Amino acid sequence: MMQPPVQYGRVPYATIGRSAYRLFAMAAERPGGTPAAEGPGGTSTAGIPRGLRILVVEDEAVPALDLEIQLQRMGHEVVAVADRASEAIAAAGLHGPDVVLMDIRLADGSDGVEAAVSIRGLHDIPSIFLTAHSDPGTKQRAAAARPAGFLVKPFLPADVAAALALIRPAGPGDGQA
Repeated sequence: MMQPPVQYGRVPYATIGRSAYRLFAMAAERPGGTPAAEGPGGTSTAGIPRGLRILVVEDEAVPALDLEIQLQRMGHEVVAVADRASEAIAAAGLHGPDVVLMDIRLADGSDGVEAAVSIRGLHDIPSIFLTAHSDPGTKQRAAAARPAGFLVKPFLPADVAAALALIRPAGPGDGQA
């Protein structure tokens, strides 16, 4: 059943739809902002280790789009964008990302912490939480997901890059996320 979009002065992802979202993302890319072609062994054709495969889970359309563009400019691949916990869990199973950037409070009232715990349990994929709530209670609750980190909103591209630098991309036969 389709949930109505959230409306508290925010533009929910569901409002603009996937096709329009992709068009905005493609139009916003600059030359040289796309990831290098991947060669054998998980390296780019320039010999640089390949970027991460990232699942973005964010219920606000504009921040999700901005994050996707920033990640692509850093050389990472955004495998999917989800705005609900159920979509995130399904996308993690389908795409097998190296890491999930997970908002804690999601569109349909679902909980990003619970989604991250499920994703970690089912697929052993780490999450980095995106949150405007950095209180100890939120962090303690999120510890169950064994997060790879926290990014407190608003964050800068350098903050995202630093958090992602700690994640090792899974290689062929690695068995690691």
